[in-house]
Amino acid sequence: MATTNKSRLPLVLLLGIIFLASVCVTCANYDEGSEPRVPGKRERGRQEGEKEEKRHGEWSPSREKEAQPGRERWERKEDEEQVEEEWRGSQRHEDPDERARERYRAETTRKRVEEEREESDRPYQPEREEEKGSSKSQERRNPFLFKSNKFVTLFENENGHIRLLQRFDKRSDLFENLQNYRLVEYRAKPHTLFLPQHIEADLILTVLSGKAILTVLRPNDRNSYNLERGDTIKIPAGTTSYLVNQDDEQDLRVVDLAISVNRPGKVESFNLYGNKNQYLRGFSKNILEASFNTKYETIEKVLLEEQDKESQQSIGQRRRSQRQETNALVRVSRQQIEELKRLAKSSSKKGVSSELEPFNLRSQNPKYSNKFGKLFEITPEKKYPQLQDLDIFISSVEIKEGALMLPHYNSRAIVVLLVNEGKGNLELVGIQNEQQQQEERDKQVQRYEARLSPGDVVIIPAGHPVAVSASSNLNLLAFGINAENNQRNFLTGSDDNVISQIENPVKELTFPGSAQEVNRLLKNQEHSHFASAGPEQKEEESQRKRSPISLILDTFY
Repeated sequence: MATTNKSRLPLVLLLGIIFLASVCVTCANYDEGSEPRVPGKRERGRQEGEKEEKRHGEWSPSREKEAQPGRERWERKEDEEQVEEEWRGSQRHEDPDERARERYRAETTRKRVEEEREESDRPYQPEREEEKGSSKSQERRNPFLFKSNKFVTLFENENGHIRLLQRFDKRSDLFENLQNYRLVEYRAKPHTLFLPQHIEADLILTVLSGKAILTVLRPNDRNSYNLERGDTIKIPAGTTSYLVNQDDEQDLRVVDLAISVNRPGKVESFNLYGNKNQYLRGFSKNILEASFNTKYETIEKVLLEEQDKESQQSIGQRRRSQRQETNALVRVSRQQIEELKRLAKSSSKKGVSSELEPFNLRSQNPKYSNKFGKLFEITPEKKYPQLQDLDIFISSVEIKEGALMLPHYNSRAIVVLLVNEGKGNLELVGIQNEQQQQEERDKQVQRYEARLSPGDVVIIPAGHPVAVSASSNLNLLAFGINAENNQRNFLTGSDDNVISQIENPVKELTFPGSAQEVNRLLKNQEHSHFASAGPEQKEEESQRKRSPISLILDTFY
């Protein structure tokens, strides 16, 4: 028995030594002088940050840091948050890898903000699958459609606004020939005045609604015109002008097609109003004194605003002053309007006007007209010299509710179509992915659809067939670029139908049906240019076949 106990003694001593060693290690870990470990949350965050940014390829850390000894999970939460805050402070900025991540995040944020600001100038991108259900999906599917929210506000106050549409050539390469063309919209409340300015672009101004007085200045001449809905006038680049809403109740709405003369797509205005933005202030005092032969103090008092006034104003006065610096639209009194009207002339009602006078789109008979719609058009002919050098036609289209402007295409003209009033639907036939370069054999026909609302703009390239239907009375304004020798070719209808001109032998080779079947089909549409948006049931013909007695009896049932 004693021998057995002696043999077990070394084993007991060994177990005791192991126990003491474990106790020592535990005490060392909880020694007060030990350095606390950076929380696991920080370590996980650092690793996730490295994985995320490695995936973008923007940076690569030099090496992984060694894990530091630390505390157990049950350590108090307050201590962990305190250590984390310290890491976010001084230690975080001392880590070169962390600084690289911070620079990457800051650069990413900056780029995202810039992209959002320049969203209106982004090139068109085809729709992705995840975007098909979004509110912008219609516009992304249709590069030809510019919704009304694509107008950027240049100026706005309680009296109205000035808005500029996104550049056409930034949407798609299809519109690279439109890089010099921009669309500008003006709206003014009654008894307001757009102050004098000149613009570095030729303008074709058209009144959409309301009544206006337009004054155009020449070096030794001044002409004022009374304008109403449908009136159009060309304002040459650099011409100083101002516009008044003379109506007592109705808002004035005007649209300009601007053609840049200096830089493609740039439409800059030079103002005679405001403080810092007044272009006379750009000259030196010496030049102004010599030019006006007057002391600068007098010039500043009469033509310019004193820059020292701002320092003497309260904060509220200063804010009002800043708004006035770019106040392009101001109120005018009834007496001032009457004085401006006294020498104003009306637009030409005879269909003939001089190079400087306005003309009205409705001054002559409509080019196309029936019970479903009308089209008024001004082309660059001899009697409209304003449009000759710009090679532009202007059309006003009225489509009755439930009616359709029949499918057609323009041979040369690129049409900028603005929805003025009403709602409808447009179908345009193009080539699938035609904004991308592809081989001829890969091209396929594609239909582009658009739901039209007031303020929307559609670009219709030359040769692209298009049809427009009206879900309510629809009014459209169209600017046709490359108008000279343009031909509008209708594809259906009794008149101006280009398909009906194909000879019978060629019809046999072109269509699957026989020539007789094609001719019979083409004759089914009795109307030209405008027709019902749904197949007509030929009720008039059936009414004629019925007896007078049956017609009388029907009135009692």
